[in-house]
Amino acid sequence: MPQGKWFRIGYGIIVVLLIAFLASKVNFVFDPIGKVLAALFVPLLISGMFYYLFRPFVRVLSKKLPKTLAILLVYIGAIGVCYLFFWMIWPPIRNQSITLVNNFPQIVDSVRTWLESVQQHEWIREIGQKDALSSENLTNKLTGSLDELLNSVVGSVRGIFNLIMNFFFLLGLVPFMIYYLLSEGDKLPGHILRMLPERYHREVSGALKDIDASIGQFILGKVLTSLLIGVLTFIGYLLIDMPYPLLLGLIAAITNFIPYIGPLIAFIPTAVVALTVSPMTVLLVGIVLVVSNQIEANLIGPRIIGKQMNVHPFTVMLLVIGASSIIGAFGMIIVVPVYAIIKIIAVRTYGFRRNNRIPPKDPLAEVTKHH
Repeated sequence: MPQGKWFRIGYGIIVVLLIAFLASKVNFVFDPIGKVLAALFVPLLISGMFYYLFRPFVRVLSKKLPKTLAILLVYIGAIGVCYLFFWMIWPPIRNQSITLVNNFPQIVDSVRTWLESVQQHEWIREIGQKDALSSENLTNKLTGSLDELLNSVVGSVRGIFNLIMNFFFLLGLVPFMIYYLLSEGDKLPGHILRMLPERYHREVSGALKDIDASIGQFILGKVLTSLLIGVLTFIGYLLIDMPYPLLLGLIAAITNFIPYIGPLIAFIPTAVVALTVSPMTVLLVGIVLVVSNQIEANLIGPRIIGKQMNVHPFTVMLLVIGASSIIGAFGMIIVVPVYAIIKIIAVRTYGFRRNNRIPPKDPLAEVTKHH
């Protein structure tokens, strides 16, 4: 039987595919396990995110206070922030959301009117002489694209509200999980190392530290920069008299979690609303988003996030596009840290195997040794 490197890789792929095929034939065994894991995924994800957000504050307070008291104070501070949000920020967001929904038909009519006025331009009329690009076909295509966009926005809003409802449903479970992570999370690497042979401890410990630093800095950095983007766009929309400034600023903050493509996603619905004011407002909206993202990317973002993720921007764009087609919006958010984790594990594994590789025997050295 061949024993080359590529043959061994081929054998491994065949074995994995065979295991997957056999597992699909006994799905009555794996379906319950999958449902349990799916049910635990959301609370674990939320708990992990808040763990990394709260951990810096707990570590600072733990230097002078018992850890339990430090966690309790952080919880009180988080409750205070939530109270301020629902008292000061949520009412105007709710009112602007209701107004936007009520004005939705007028927004669609305004956009359609603008499209019809654009078609009257002489350049568009010359292009429209071709059947494929006739004014009627152009209107139908643009209107159809707008309808798809609006349906996508409505679906996204429903998804966000479903996520919020699930969050409140899990509200009683998540705080206990966060507390356990904050109080016992530092012991997790030790538990993992005790399950592995000692010769793997150094590389595994280094990989766990790198993964912990990457995820922690990514989550904390994204939350802070998204808040910054929300504030900057809100101020910019106020300066240009943009309708629904707080709601649209919140959209910009949320979409900022999606690397590189987030500002474009935020621009599309905002531009549709801006068309109800004037085409110049659309240009001003683009300027606000570009300026705010440049401030975040060049002045503040590097100081907060740094280069901890160590992923090339072009790679990030490919990952985001690929994840969006497979998982959707959720995949666009988590694909970068997941890729960073896989990259850290792969680099550490390759380095370990290279450093512990047994050199081949030299026949000349063997002959010399015997003589």
